[in-house]
Amino acid sequence: MLEKLKTIFAEMEQALIAYSGGVDSTLVAKIAYDVLGDRALAVTARSPSLLPEELEDARIQAAAIGIPHEVVETYEMDNPNYT
Repeated sequence: MLEKLKTIFAEMEQALIAYSGGVDSTLVAKIAYDVLGDRALAVTARSPSLLPEELEDARIQAAAIGIPHEVVETYEMDNPNYT
């Protein structure tokens, strides 16, 4: 299964990984970075539904992998259909 994921990333020019810092997204981010290098980007959505500790964990894990990591603000709490 991991080889299949590596093959998929190898066919891409670049990849954006929705990154929570959890086990699953960290594995995907690591493989993407191993295959694509700086053409892989981990992105974490910051909002009131994300604990500050979780965001810090995501930053630490991304740095440990070496993958570029960006944080974007989301406003799902402004959407009445979200809550």
